[in-house]
Amino acid sequence: MTSRFLSAALQVLRQEKQPLSAKEIATLALARGLLRSEGKTPAQTMKSKLSTHILAHKQRSLFMRTARGEFALREWGHYPEHVADRYQKALFDEDIVVFPASALDNFVAGRGLHKHALHSRVLRDICRAMRRRLAEEDKTVIQLVSGFNNRHRDKYITHKRTKRLPEARLHGYSSLTFGGHLNPDDIPALFDLLDPQQSFEFLSRELREEVILASDGIARIAYRGLLYYDSREVSKQHLGLIYDVHLRTENFRIGERGFLINPQFETLRQMQSRLEDFENWSQLLIEDLAKP
Repeated sequence: MTSRFLSAALQVLRQEKQPLSAKEIATLALARGLLRSEGKTPAQTMKSKLSTHILAHKQRSLFMRTARGEFALREWGHYPEHVADRYQKALFDEDIVVFPASALDNFVAGRGLHKHALHSRVLRDICRAMRRRLAEEDKTVIQLVSGFNNRHRDKYITHKRTKRLPEARLHGYSSLTFGGHLNPDDIPALFDLLDPQQSFEFLSRELREEVILASDGIARIAYRGLLYYDSREVSKQHLGLIYDVHLRTENFRIGERGFLINPQFETLRQMQSRLEDFENWSQLLIEDLAKP
């Protein structure tokens, strides 16, 4: 770590063993001789250095936010992560993969999980990139979303999405699936999405954004089907590519801390017993898993 501000912050936080504001960190660092600042606003510089490091390195950063303007060490592991408002807005400014809504009938026939074979080249050829905030308002396009059901033996990982994520329809509900919008760089890979050998690395990378597993944690990934739910206006604009992920162990950790909470393994019976707690996509998948 080359920045003297970051080195000082690391020492102060390890000494104090609790989250501190950038001003508190800078004040303690100066008082203890850990930092010499020639500027007039060392607290603002400290905040900028910490914020930039977190933004650049994300989960690999030694630092994390625990509240607005408050920082902690990621190694402590027991504080929920706060996400800056500007990051939430940035999610809507990303480019995502869409295709014409007029072509939807070529892939699914109404609500449900459709397990028929899919020629992914056909899907790839009609996909294009679009800014997410524009796609959310455009009823003439369908947004393509990946979804992963993570299973170890007879248990599945479930979780909740926090209000720091923009999908308001999911707030407060449990979810069986992990995943998210596909990005334009993913379009070439759509040709091989249904070929387990060709798609394994691509799908593993997609999953790792939300669930971090050991290098050999995934036994196999299998295509399950296309999921569509048309009971809500916002749901009509999304088509899910659903995959079953078979895990070798129960060892995992959440990759998007601060976005996803309450991760746990549950049996099918446990999920069925609280079916109303789940968002609509997960309800359809749980009902499908229960079929002989």
